[in-house]
Amino acid sequence: GRGGAQAQRRVMWRRTLRVATAAWARRRGLSTMQQIDTLHFHTLFTDGLKCIAELFVKDNHELRIAGGAVRDLLNGKQPEDVDFATTATPDHMKELFQTAGIRMINNKGEKHGTITARVHNQNFEITTLRIDVATDGRHAEVQFTTDWQTDAERRDLTINSMFLGLDGTLYDYFNGYEDLKNKKVRFVGDPSHRIQEDYLRIMRYFRSTSTGAGDLTPMLTLC
Repeated sequence: GRGGAQAQRRVMWRRTLRVATAAWARRRGLSTMQQIDTLHFHTLFTDGLKCIAELFVKDNHELRIAGGAVRDLLNGKQPEDVDFATTATPDHMKELFQTAGIRMINNKGEKHGTITARVHNQNFEITTLRIDVATDGRHAEVQFTTDWQTDAERRDLTINSMFLGLDGTLYDYFNGYEDLKNKKVRFVGDPSHRIQEDYLRIMRYFRSTSTGAGDLTPMLTLC
């Protein structure tokens, strides 16, 4: 029946994602760190996200959930906003979406690597992996990369530097999940350097500590 066919398609789709993710991980010498399989995670897979994911898989570009949405899912919360990161460049994404007849909106973020696609009445903000080439305390000149850890290194806090594959694989390069479980808020790398790159990070740090009983120890290095 129709229900059985839909269930079979879901199984095939998840299997395709698992195979693609495993292949990407092998090429980068990564092993599975942890698998997320919760109701909040599965709720994210709307028709729009499934459409986007299939396009990226077919074009051999990896797509992962990034930043705060990963933190929320690990905390057992439903994310209000979901950002995505990818190995595809903005030009590749534009070509991909144009070929598929998908509308793109709000091109202001394109120079920083962000393309917003609108599918099934839902917006998907997808950003190319980046390296900060130059910073002035607020803005950054970026260079695109395909290295996930390099992109994670440029992020502010360990709890915001994690990625989640669409098969549920957690990619955690700086022990962000341990910090989250221990209610610690730490900068990625040297706090002084992170703050000099973007002064708003100090505000995000204290906002995180106020909502997560954060560990203030890293800030002592600034005194």
